[in-house]
Amino acid sequence: MSHDHGGPLRTPLEGLERLVSAREAEAWSPERWNQLRVLAVGRMQHRDLPDGTRIRWGRLALAALPGKYPEGPSQGMVIESVRVRAYLIREFGADDADPARDLSALLADATRNLGMSRETAARLACEWRGLPREQMLGLRLVKNTLSALLPVLPLLEDGDFSLDDLRAWLELVPRLP
Repeated sequence: MSHDHGGPLRTPLEGLERLVSAREAEAWSPERWNQLRVLAVGRMQHRDLPDGTRIRWGRLALAALPGKYPEGPSQGMVIESVRVRAYLIREFGADDADPARDLSALLADATRNLGMSRETAARLACEWRGLPREQMLGLRLVKNTLSALLPVLPLLEDGDFSLDDLRAWLELVPRLP
């Protein structure tokens, strides 16, 4: 995505929304998708824009992630998705009808994609300094994913079935590298 000749970065939101689902977008490089994601995240956070427009920018940021990660879902993709979705929920409220703002789905997706069980993470957290680099990085990804959920914690209600599980995960965060 260059800034030359009115390229995609100069395209209005409506045009970008159409463009990401167009056949030509399939040929975009991961770097180009990342540029779109960065632009969309910036606009999503732009408080001078109407709420509905900011939500659309957030959805566009999420739509760019599969292109940025063509090898398929990865922990990096999960973390970026969790950050965008948590921001949208915190700023505009949860909405079960909107996949980008579905709080229950966000929590389920995040915890399902941590890459290890809570028991394993707790065991490894006790000895992380002596672990091989790959396991340390795995724990770091768990910490980054869980930390991205912190903005939505005040929105959770005590009766929520996933709250206890999430609290147990979050208790591990200070112990992780």
